[in-house]
Amino acid sequence: MWSDKETSEDLLGYTVHSSLLKSVITNEKNLPITVGLYGDWGLGKSSILKILEKQLEEDGDAVVVYFDGWTFEDFDDAKMALIQGIVDALEKNQKFIPKAETTLQKFKDQFSKLKNSINWMRLLKFSVKGIVPVATAAVTGGVSMIIPTLLSAIKENRDDLSNILSEENAENFLRETLCSEDEEKKYTAVREFRKDFEKLIEDSKQGKIVVLIDDLDRCLPRHIIDNLEAIKLFLNVPGTAFVIAADKYIVSNAIKSEYKEIIQAASEDRPNLGDSYMEKFIQLPYKIPTLSPKEVETYVTLLFCQSILNKESFDKVRNDFTEFVSINKFDRYGWTNIQTILKDNLPENMGETLGFFSLFSRIIGNSLRWNPRLIKRFLNAYEIRVRLLEQSGINDSKSKFALLKLMLIEQKFIDQFKQLNTWVMSSIDSPKELIDIEKYANAETNDIADYKDWNSPDLLQIVRTEPKFSSVNMRELFWVSRDNIIDEMSGMSLISSRVKAIFNKAYNATTDPIYKEYCEKELSILSVVDLHDIFDLLDAKILLNPKDKKAYTIYYFCIMSEIPNAYNRLLSILSRIDVSSIPFSLGNKFKEILLKFAYDKKLQELISKNKPLMNSINGK
Repeated sequence: MWSDKETSEDLLGYTVHSSLLKSVITNEKNLPITVGLYGDWGLGKSSILKILEKQLEEDGDAVVVYFDGWTFEDFDDAKMALIQGIVDALEKNQKFIPKAETTLQKFKDQFSKLKNSINWMRLLKFSVKGIVPVATAAVTGGVSMIIPTLLSAIKENRDDLSNILSEENAENFLRETLCSEDEEKKYTAVREFRKDFEKLIEDSKQGKIVVLIDDLDRCLPRHIIDNLEAIKLFLNVPGTAFVIAADKYIVSNAIKSEYKEIIQAASEDRPNLGDSYMEKFIQLPYKIPTLSPKEVETYVTLLFCQSILNKESFDKVRNDFTEFVSINKFDRYGWTNIQTILKDNLPENMGETLGFFSLFSRIIGNSLRWNPRLIKRFLNAYEIRVRLLEQSGINDSKSKFALLKLMLIEQKFIDQFKQLNTWVMSSIDSPKELIDIEKYANAETNDIADYKDWNSPDLLQIVRTEPKFSSVNMRELFWVSRDNIIDEMSGMSLISSRVKAIFNKAYNATTDPIYKEYCEKELSILSVVDLHDIFDLLDAKILLNPKDKKAYTIYYFCIMSEIPNAYNRLLSILSRIDVSSIPFSLGNKFKEILLKFAYDKKLQELISKNKPLMNSINGK
């Protein structure tokens, strides 16, 4: 089994990306700079950040601060949480603060001043919100009377300012900041923070810092904007570099959501205003390329090496791969390389296993969107099913390889997977239909008139590759795959039981108000990863039954609740089905979606073939 967590252990050749980023962000001529490390969920953004962090720390090129945006999602003021987190990290970092006794007090004073500025900015936000009657207190002189209320309000908002401003010093702080007759003094801390932060870095031992921000796309839209604004307004000073790992689409949509009035008011010649606005925050966008078939083969090979080999042998393979990829960026690393480095110290049947998987590297990559995380999950699901086979007393490699073939059909050709299950379960011996398809796949016959749905190059490759399905006990293979037979959904084995439970609760809602409430309160707070799986389950329902009103209804309320990517996922599934099957009774919901997106031409084109639905939308 393989862990799903990010790691600095590079099995994808991603060191080339981290090294390139490192050369950019440590070059003083480029600073200050903010880099957007873009990629879809599961593509390896977090792993690249971890590799980059390790490289920077080993080389000592800069002081590194790793910041997980998701950790501070519960903070009301994400902007201040980021600023506070960075300042606290620098204060604790021995590589940042000079050791000379003569400068220690100076740095303590600098950090103290920055923290006071942060405290003031946090407090100002409370006063603006009207949490406490600061203005009234300032006029009447009753500052001391509001202190308990203020501290209580701060605590309720999950802020630690109440710990800093004790009863003893809170009044003095308030009088110096909020109650000053000179309005300009109220904003001095805000205005000078940037200057003080710049001075701190200039005087530091290192002279430059790199802040790595992960999981920004998991945050709420407002918090995404807060983090970007904090970097742009307060922290982007000489000697700083920020690397933000995120899904560009999610960040762009967050901007569009927060500034929708401005964007809606934009002229037609500026349709990508959200993307243009993001460019103000991100100076250098860097998109992680998707994996190639050779890279998928290499990745699967190394994953199995990690699983099969002992630590010493795997370390040799990994080090050899690191050297190999530095020279051969576009070539595969496979069984021949492993044989060369390990020689005779190889487990039995390892070559056979790796060779068999290499045959399907392109199909594995294509069916799993060339996504490393999905590939890893697929292999984990395969390992679990292999263990179930072994529990049944089936240990032969032929059955295990046939199981992989079956899982590839299950993943990419769910209808044929179910059809094959029906044939197998209704026949004592190998079903005639399966034998006919195997003959066609091996060019033993030209007749496939009754099985046109099987006439796909990838599907036929799976069928004709040895071992033949007809040579193994298919009933046992379907038994270990029964989760998909029961649920009748593609990819269910790759989705957690927790997400399935959330989906079932939403799907089993009975009225529109319940759907609406569930989308607003439950689905809207899910991570990007979980939402991706929710949409996959919705798509599976629609593919199985394009008339499924429940699935469309969930999509509708997700879109109206502005859940990231819901609209694009709806467009995607509509392009894959016969839209004439969509019930016309959903006309009002589709009309509201059209209104929300200014009668988007793509949606109109997709549903235009359903005349009853269009009549319902148009009130006919």
